[in-house]
Amino acid sequence: MIVTAMMLRKAGACENEVARLASLYGERVDVTEAWALEHAHDGVNWEWAVENLLPASARRAYREAIAPAWRAYDEATEADVRAFKEAIASAGRAYKESALRAFDEADAAAGRVYDEARASAGRAYEESAGHTYYEAEEAAWRVYKEAMEPAWRAYDDVTAAARHTREEACALAFARVLNA
Repeated sequence: MIVTAMMLRKAGACENEVARLASLYGERVDVTEAWALEHAHDGVNWEWAVENLLPASARRAYREAIAPAWRAYDEATEADVRAFKEAIASAGRAYKESALRAFDEADAAAGRVYDEARASAGRAYEESAGHTYYEAEEAAWRVYKEAMEPAWRAYDDVTAAARHTREEACALAFARVLNA
């Protein structure tokens, strides 16, 4: 079946996506199984295409066709997802502990400023506590992001093969039900 830029516009695709697809594939493309496999990893949003370009019966057929691929993907990534969630929790705890500690330190510093300068206590406290707290919060956020970076890389590395297989299954299923 031919899919055109006009079909995408009528289905509600954003103009940036229509332009990107047109630049990659032209104003019209014959979505065959071979084409779908060749372009399975181009970033096509197959789920959007299914929901917006296929009738209900074809959507059901698509979901049935990709169910085994999703199950395989879930099984292949289950341990990695669990490890990733644990890494997120650990990084979150580190962020929270760092932020709380930084807040306590900022509060203590502000208290000292208050004690040393009673004449301008209100203004000095607010300025010191606010400034110090936001600096500490930024530092805690950097610690969190640094802690998460290896977890994201590891997750992406470990799930890449399963994601690759799933993308191909989705592309192929889309082409098959589109042409059925």
